[in-house]
Amino acid sequence: MSIVRKGVIVTSGCSGWKIVVVDDRDGDTGGYYLYLKKSDIEGADYWFEHEAGLQAQLVDFEVEWIV
Repeated sequence: MSIVRKGVIVTSGCSGWKIVVVDDRDGDTGGYYLYLKKSDIEGADYWFEHEAGLQAQLVDFEVEWIV
């Protein structure tokens, strides 16, 4: 797995949450992971088989990308 992008969500109900996009196409699951983290105890993750699904989810967030 390799991290593709990191950032912070700046709008929506998830404002301030950290966001990480991971490419696992060559890994065990294939596809992409999207991790959202508010704190050490609150977060969410999503898996997408294709990049199109990932991009469709990302349009819901305005993100200040770091990487």
